[in-house]
Amino acid sequence: MKPEISVLVPVYNVEPYLEQCLDSLIYQSFGNIEIICVDDGSTDRSGAILDRYAAMDPRFQVIHKKNTGYGNSMNVALDHAQGRYIAILESDDFAEPDMLQKLHTEAVTRNVEVVKGAFYNYRDGKATRSERIDTYPKEQVLNHASFPTLVWLADTIWSCLYRRDFLLEHTIRFHETPGASYQDISFALQIWLLAKRVSFIDDALLYYRRDNPLSSMNNPSKLFCVFEEYKWIEEKMGHILKESLLLCQYFTASKYRDYLDHYYRVGAQYQYALLVRLNQSFFEDKEKGRIESSVFIPSIWAQLCELEKGINVFFKKTARPVPDLRLRTCDFENGNVYAAAFLENLKRYPRIYIYGAGQVGKRLATAIRERGGHVDAFLVTRLTDGQTTCMDLPVMEIQEAGPAADCCAVVIAVTEWSQYELYMTLKSHGFRHIFRTDEAVRTLL
Repeated sequence: MKPEISVLVPVYNVEPYLEQCLDSLIYQSFGNIEIICVDDGSTDRSGAILDRYAAMDPRFQVIHKKNTGYGNSMNVALDHAQGRYIAILESDDFAEPDMLQKLHTEAVTRNVEVVKGAFYNYRDGKATRSERIDTYPKEQVLNHASFPTLVWLADTIWSCLYRRDFLLEHTIRFHETPGASYQDISFALQIWLLAKRVSFIDDALLYYRRDNPLSSMNNPSKLFCVFEEYKWIEEKMGHILKESLLLCQYFTASKYRDYLDHYYRVGAQYQYALLVRLNQSFFEDKEKGRIESSVFIPSIWAQLCELEKGINVFFKKTARPVPDLRLRTCDFENGNVYAAAFLENLKRYPRIYIYGAGQVGKRLATAIRERGGHVDAFLVTRLTDGQTTCMDLPVMEIQEAGPAADCCAVVIAVTEWSQYELYMTLKSHGFRHIFRTDEAVRTLL
């Protein structure tokens, strides 16, 4: 007999929380389930814990695979699911014993494609009910045509039951990007944009853990992951968004809520880079007519207005504390030379190096030469094969310029999002006079 519900549990290095999650499934009052656990190459004891539970309870199906990321793990689980309905339980969360029973009863009673319950935010052993679905009518059939704010639920794919034939009909899948960063957003947006029959129940059914230290964002490779998820979903669901300007505006409001949420989660050294990207995106959406202030959550709109007035002021006010105050003010050494002119004052240094041999670096070298200055070399983190000169100037790795670190000037001429990381690299090599190509400098090039 096929299971009525397939519960998908993606697992990666969650040993401290995994047993509580799995126990909450074993003791569900709704018994006709299969539990598909995908171990995404865990390096702790998560895999062994899964195998132990599978040996005790035949409803468990464990899939061990190499680490390919959350999106791929979820798609593997979807491919193995046989149930009429799909539920998702993150491996550091846990469920009320009657979660599946209550969701299933509502799904069958209303004949809906998706049913969602409330949930608790769980931190340090204390549970607080979330207000995320409180404004929606309960035990009624809705969709985005009647409630465009459904797209604001892009951050909660759990405490839900999805009809599997609905997912298959619309080929609803997870975006397979590396790691585990915001792939749930693009999945959820497909759900809320495509579902014609949705219902909510008032019961809080799941405990969403907010104190897992492994969930912090300090990986530069994931810096723009939330932007990529929204770009992917806009490309995939663009035909629906074009049908309704109002829906598109609500979708855009959801996007900037998640962008700002990401800004406050990333490491301090990456926050300014993210603000640059966010500000650029906001300007582009404004040009396309997608911004309507009245559909934004007021606190989000207020922050966007502050950001639009001045990115540096907003950054100083909201960024996390960092050890070096020049990172805090976004100025590096530039303030010391703006009194006259940036390029003119570089001439006082016996040596000038440009960090980065791309378009910005080349324009900077040309501008310095045109004003009677000199450039000694381009610096890079690591030389590539055949990369020895640029514009008739030598290209060298950072450490080669080390003997002149005390007296030379280094101008960072790369994309703005990576300037802070490179600044810290130069400081670690002993360089003392470091400048950056901010907006004011680029107007001189």
